[in-house]
Amino acid sequence: MINKDGISFLKVCEILKKSKRTVSRYIKNGLLNPEKIRNKKGLTEYRFKRSEIDSLLLDTTGHKTGQNTKVNQKNGDLLSVVKVLERQLKEKDKQINKLLERSRETNIMFNRLQNQLLLTGDKKEVKEDIEDKEDIEDKKGKGLNGWLKRLFKRV
Repeated sequence: MINKDGISFLKVCEILKKSKRTVSRYIKNGLLNPEKIRNKKGLTEYRFKRSEIDSLLLDTTGHKTGQNTKVNQKNGDLLSVVKVLERQLKEKDKQINKLLERSRETNIMFNRLQNQLLLTGDKKEVKEDIEDKEDIEDKKGKGLNGWLKRLFKRV
């Protein structure tokens, strides 16, 4: 796989212990600058310089790719990161509690509004029922009861 022109793409993947996709991303981001050559079939291939691969291997901090965290962090650095994360977590907990409280208040307000609507709706229904009963009584007055009242008034 190693050619006089440099190291092949697949060999670089093996050396770096990265996938083809990751190595392609390194090329796209400028972390690796391979030379493009044509093979016997006329296809373009990448050839890498050993010094470039070695320099990428030495960079274990992950600053260039942005995907990895620092490998060689000190305990103090880890503790400071943990403290920052704890503070952020506490702040998020406070925000969640505030949102839950607002949600409870909103539910209480909705329940009160529903009760008021039901009460006003009941009052309207009661008024309608009373009006309906009065109409029925008026109609009854014109019917049999009305005839009986008229009959006894005359006598």
